[in-house]
Amino acid sequence: MTQATAHHGFPFVRDAGAAHDPDGERLMRDAPVVRAQLPDGTPIRVALTLRACRQVLTDPVFSRRAALEPGAPQVAPGLALPSMLTSMDGEDHARTRRLITRAFTPRLVEGMRPWITDLVNELLDTAERRPGPVDLVEQLTMPLPVKVICRLLGVPYEDQDRFRGWTDALLSHGGSAEQVRAAYGRIQEYLRELIAAKREHPGEDLTSALTRVSDETGQLPEEYLVNNLQLVLVAGHDTTLNQLSNSLIALLAERERYALLCARPELVDNAVEELLRHLLLTRAGTLIRVATKDTELGGTAIRAGEGVIALQHVANRDPEGFADPDRLDLARTDTTGHLAFGAGPHFCVGAQLARLEMSTALSLVTRRFPAMRLAVPAASLRWKEGSLVRGPETLPVILT
Repeated sequence: MTQATAHHGFPFVRDAGAAHDPDGERLMRDAPVVRAQLPDGTPIRVALTLRACRQVLTDPVFSRRAALEPGAPQVAPGLALPSMLTSMDGEDHARTRRLITRAFTPRLVEGMRPWITDLVNELLDTAERRPGPVDLVEQLTMPLPVKVICRLLGVPYEDQDRFRGWTDALLSHGGSAEQVRAAYGRIQEYLRELIAAKREHPGEDLTSALTRVSDETGQLPEEYLVNNLQLVLVAGHDTTLNQLSNSLIALLAERERYALLCARPELVDNAVEELLRHLLLTRAGTLIRVATKDTELGGTAIRAGEGVIALQHVANRDPEGFADPDRLDLARTDTTGHLAFGAGPHFCVGAQLARLEMSTALSLVTRRFPAMRLAVPAASLRWKEGSLVRGPETLPVILT
């Protein structure tokens, strides 16, 4: 086993609009694992290759629960709650995930397909009626996942400005602990009130279903229920919003890609997977894990107590997993195996819903607006600052 010696500032990407991570990719060519340092000076290890990242995500030696212990390194403290699914290990995680998936079923998601199709068409109808350039963030990529998550959870859409603000605080990079605590307190209070309302008047939504599971089994305590609804609310719309925005930019910035999807609509599902693989969404990779004992990762000795991050957007460009990995190829045949949704026990519960939203939006946009183009040069787009999740502030286009 070898020990890497150089420390690199993490995240490696400093540019809020960077579509990929050139420093991370350069480091991957030299070593599967590198030493790095969080902004607060905490040393960590970063896994870069597909093989090393898969090991971090699947080997129980690398613990999410241990990352919550006092003194453990933190990247996104707003998503670090002991009773949250993403913070659990082993049987506790497996049991809680089984209870959640009893309510959040593939059938529930698939049942939303006709409604999502109608919603996208309604949003595009509204956009089409607007004069001049249209901001697709305002007209499509923000309202789509927000309305979907509101319907999924049984949350009034009128409340979306409130939870968008809480989400921004919880996912901020470098935000104050006070801001995170304040957002956490408000979202917790909101969800407790929502659960109480659903107990009195249940509906056909995930909050009602999970509340029923909690009450019937006694195995999903109120704290678990609240915190995992928070996870769905926060992570369930922000990532889809930005992934869809980033995907549309990638297609329109080199417009032959967009034209290809218009001409070959059968490629849409494949294109969704390739865009997930190719584009950087979160600069900080997966949630940090802590080694619970001495082990080996990519030929590197990892000591018990060391924090490890799997940088999946770099692994998704590993030539051992993908031919010509830096090329965005909508007809690529080796799109499977990417880590955009993670891997192993913590594979994203909402992956099916995110894919459904992405594919529906891209299918209808390309069908209805084959002449759509950016209203400004791609290089002049403004990107959100201060967030670990990459996305544009606005996306002005000309539809016809």
